[in-house]
Amino acid sequence: MNENKKKTSSDIEKNKSGDAENNTVRQEPVISIGASDRAKTAIDIPIKAKKLRKQRRKAILDKIALSNILMIGSLLAGGFVYVTMFPHESRADDENRMLTKFPKFTVKSYTSGEFTGSVADYFDDTVHNRANIKEFIADSLMPLKGRKYGDSEDGAELYGSGFEKKEVTAVTTTSKAAAVPVETTETFAEEETTEPQTEESAPAEGELTNNILIVNKRGITLYGGAWGTEQEYASYINAYKEALGNVNVYSMVLPTSSSFYLPENYQNLAQSEKADFDKIDAALSNVLSVDAYSSLLYHKDEPIYSRTDHHWQPLGAYYAAEKFALTAGVPFADLSHYETVTLPGYVGTLYMYTQSATLLNNPEDFVYYKPKTNVTVTQYDTHFQNPVAANLLLDPAPMPNSGYYMVFGSDERIVHVNTECKNGRTLVIFKDSYGNALLPMLTSSFENIYLCDIRYFELNAVDFIKEVGATDLLFAMCSFSAVGGNRTSIYNNLVKYKETE
Repeated sequence: MNENKKKTSSDIEKNKSGDAENNTVRQEPVISIGASDRAKTAIDIPIKAKKLRKQRRKAILDKIALSNILMIGSLLAGGFVYVTMFPHESRADDENRMLTKFPKFTVKSYTSGEFTGSVADYFDDTVHNRANIKEFIADSLMPLKGRKYGDSEDGAELYGSGFEKKEVTAVTTTSKAAAVPVETTETFAEEETTEPQTEESAPAEGELTNNILIVNKRGITLYGGAWGTEQEYASYINAYKEALGNVNVYSMVLPTSSSFYLPENYQNLAQSEKADFDKIDAALSNVLSVDAYSSLLYHKDEPIYSRTDHHWQPLGAYYAAEKFALTAGVPFADLSHYETVTLPGYVGTLYMYTQSATLLNNPEDFVYYKPKTNVTVTQYDTHFQNPVAANLLLDPAPMPNSGYYMVFGSDERIVHVNTECKNGRTLVIFKDSYGNALLPMLTSSFENIYLCDIRYFELNAVDFIKEVGATDLLFAMCSFSAVGGNRTSIYNNLVKYKETE
């Protein structure tokens, strides 16, 4: 009896101590959810802990979102202020051109969308400090893009698609282009061949395709072929000869670097300039062809073409001028009669077109030659009015290193050079920008020289040639102009002549 009482008292004490412990430590509440389809199954969810985790996670995400909004907003606001408030540039010396002007508002241009598009072009083209921004993009960002071409280790980069070269068949047809009938041989591609490329209009400073290959630290413009337009060019030159009678007419179509420096494993990217030159020569009638191609090929291991620009170097112009002088039967001075000027750090138009870090980081020397003979130079506008005295060559000192080709002057003018060569020969040169470099090389060959850019010429060409008493007429332009969009400028001046008859 006493033992049972002791046990009962002991149990009571234990229960009291247990209750005290339960009152001191409280367990987290749990909810048991009996699954309707699973007998004897329960899910225990600690509500407080999960809720705290969700709150912390939401707070972190809110902070990240706010940071992103502030960062993007700051970038947009900063960009807006930079583009709109900082001074806008008006000329790009590294591209040798005037930048886009702010458009004039008209209701018609606004409703058509032309005005707003032009405003966008204006802000895009005239951004403050654009040259340094372009340099940063080319040097730091473009290499990340890295469009490489081919499997070799020459680091080739292709801008554009190139012009795949395949076999073609010739079909003889009769072309009645404009007012000049001519028997032509047009080239058509068979089903398995590449279609001829769509012709593009020429930029203001010269005609270029967007197909440029950069290989061996050299930019090469890929020639897309004439596809029949070489016959049109020849017919236009023939018509000038017919109109001018006793005037000696010459055609000198100039090759580009594509003919001499395109590696063998990339030959399929371009058409043959030489093949089109041969077709032009065959179609000429009573016109003297000047084979500059062969002369330049002989000297191709010399720096006759720029690596970073689509033009040739003045040395290439020298060899072409020498060939022309030989064809024309006039004297020609060798380089010992010139002062050589070397301008280092040249990076030309091909960098502008591609923004290639390879070209930017591998500048070249621009070397030109100043005649030692005295000349008198008069410059006119494109209407042959407003004469002013000028220098044969411009001072390169204020020019950026991308604009050294401009030592030969701009295209939108007519230049008359009177020389010490008193042979009674007067030469008119119709040219594109390639022809600018020819002028200094011919100052020992003709008594008078008139240099005119066929793209900007505002006169009746035949009347002008007769007015200045020309004995010789030279068409000197690169292949891209002769068979591309610029050839229509030759014809347009011919039409002016025919309309006045």
